[in-house]
Amino acid sequence: MRGLYTEKVANEKIPFGRLVSEILDRHDRDAASAQARENAPALEADAPEAEGPDILAERFCDDGEGEVNRYNVYKITAGGKCYVLKKSDDAEIGVYERFLKGQGLPAPDYFGSARWGGKQWILIEYVPGTDLREYAPDMGLACAESISRIANRYWQEDEADFARKRQDDRFERYWKRINKRAECLKGEPVLKEAYDRFLERQLTCPRTLSNGDFLQFNAIFRDGKVTLVDWAFGGIMPYSLDIARMIAHGTEDRRTFPFYMTRAHKELFVERTYELLEHKPPHERYLADVRLAVLNEYIEFIESDLLDSSQARDEVFDYYYTHALALAEEILHEKGM
Repeated sequence: MRGLYTEKVANEKIPFGRLVSEILDRHDRDAASAQARENAPALEADAPEAEGPDILAERFCDDGEGEVNRYNVYKITAGGKCYVLKKSDDAEIGVYERFLKGQGLPAPDYFGSARWGGKQWILIEYVPGTDLREYAPDMGLACAESISRIANRYWQEDEADFARKRQDDRFERYWKRINKRAECLKGEPVLKEAYDRFLERQLTCPRTLSNGDFLQFNAIFRDGKVTLVDWAFGGIMPYSLDIARMIAHGTEDRRTFPFYMTRAHKELFVERTYELLEHKPPHERYLADVRLAVLNEYIEFIESDLLDSSQARDEVFDYYYTHALALAEEILHEKGM
């Protein structure tokens, strides 16, 4: 399995050069205007010529799960620089513009957006490096550093904070989705009781900026640092979600996703993240929050099978169901949480 890779675009139906030039021109004009307002020399535009011969487009693909997926995400080489051009939407653009742009956080630089074909496209920094499918201890430390920096910047402690600092509707969309997910547990009393605890805690759990899909292939490791990419599901949500998603699907035998992650790797990441959080609940509450969020991860991957009993339940279902049931029993035996 090759995992994530790129392939050259054969038939260029998308006007890559025009989109990149439009976004970079606007970005450079905005930067020049900002400098002019500060009585500094204006920047020179460095955007490539539209549809010039120096435009190289490569599409991101993935066969890490045994089936090739081709994404509407492209590596663009233009004017000697590399970018990522991605089909996007208002929600993801909002995350970049409200929370990430110019903040110095471990996320790609954002250059702007443009419309083509009735869709929004964003241009962001191409971040070279390796993803975290082959996890190692130094990656765990780097992950903890990155996730805690983001959490510390946008931490919201309680209901008063949630209302005062509200900047998006991501929690409301998330809340609707997880309540819909709970419907699959009507015939699973142990899972339902534990999941009800998860739902209850989501209303009071501290919130912060979350990537929303912090899986190993959405984290790039280079020079001892981890950059979080793909913010399509990002926004202000309970702080424990990204922590849980990173650890929930890694195994030593790769029976779920092809992510290699040992128990020691998980513990190192979880504990180091806690150490680096500036605003944090008591340690036991923190661990309980992570366990509840891991339960949600497990149930997400058996949801459709539980709703439709006619579906054949394979080894992946058995893995998640067994782990969800064991974790649910552990959660129900916890006291005072």
